[in-house]
Amino acid sequence: MSAPKAALVRHYDEFRDCELSKEYYSYRSEMIRRRLKYIDMFLALFAGTSAVLSFSLWDVTVLGFQIGQLALGMLVGLAIIVGIAKPYLKLEDALEKAASIQGGYASLAHMHKDNVNRIVESKDVDQDAETIFQTLRSFRGMLHPNEDANIDPAVKKRFFDKVNQRYPKDKFYYPPE
Repeated sequence: MSAPKAALVRHYDEFRDCELSKEYYSYRSEMIRRRLKYIDMFLALFAGTSAVLSFSLWDVTVLGFQIGQLALGMLVGLAIIVGIAKPYLKLEDALEKAASIQGGYASLAHMHKDNVNRIVESKDVDQDAETIFQTLRSFRGMLHPNEDANIDPAVKKRFFDKVNQRYPKDKFYYPPE
């Protein structure tokens, strides 16, 4: 018995959509990790070099101002401001959220892939496949409130193209027209 094409497309699209979301949230996690790393590097660099730089320039004057004291004050002040602002950026929270959503989509995509492979082998969407699909859709609904509201269309297209390249439509079974 062959499943209607609409049912097959629904299963395939849901699988590929979970793959797209998995890729996107993996990217988001990596971008947040990079920002955190750069902030930490900036703080370490400025905290250490500001004292060394200011002591090496301590007695140098420009237009009657000792730039060593000025350099120390500016660099330490900048590091303090960034250090104080870091927790308010809530990057750690954003990283935890993105990583959690990515993990959820990775699990869903894996389970959808198993279900899709089963459909491709049997060339049918039986009751078991439909039950699995509905269960996975309800799990996905739990992720939805935590997702990013506005995803850059160019970024979304990049991951859409990546998923379509990995799982082209002709890889799946469709009944003859």
